[in-house]
Amino acid sequence: MQAIIHQWAFEGSFSQLASLPRQELVNDWYGYDVDPVAEFAFATDGQNLWFLAARQKPATIHPDARPGQFQAELWKYDLAEWFIAAGSGKNYWEFNLAPNGAWWACAFEDVRRADEKIPAPLAVETDFCTDENGWCVMAKIPLADLRGIDIRDCKLATTFILETPDQIFLTTADDLSGEPDFHRPASFSSPILK
Repeated sequence: MQAIIHQWAFEGSFSQLASLPRQELVNDWYGYDVDPVAEFAFATDGQNLWFLAARQKPATIHPDARPGQFQAELWKYDLAEWFIAAGSGKNYWEFNLAPNGAWWACAFEDVRRADEKIPAPLAVETDFCTDENGWCVMAKIPLADLRGIDIRDCKLATTFILETPDQIFLTTADDLSGEPDFHRPASFSSPILK
């Protein structure tokens, strides 16, 4: 499934991001229906990559996750993620976003091999709303911090881990063979810039 990246000719905002049409992930890794669906949207204003994820069901959030703060191991609980890879080469980024706006990011120089020379983005901003009916979380990441990536020549996969502790795995990536594994940059699709 190709992700759509909406292109804005103006400086973006969380309210503009929230008003975009959303794509849906309706099946998990094994092809089972997901109810309710997971929703996502991407945009760029030329300076930042904007990401929205939402679901109409309460989430289980990492107990140490604080809104807007960097937090490792968010994947052990419910979250949305994206992976963005260079159009050619082996480098890619992973970005995790908890339903309360906590985040984590890492550059990789090859599959599951972190690039220790590249720090996590410095100026990530997040916004979120959660209630008994579900959650919506958004992030703004400076494109300049995503070293090695050109938004006009990249491959992208959106992923979710949901239903903690009985986790289910959702992805837009093409290769769903074997056990869930999101670190398959060869299976990411080129996004549609719209």
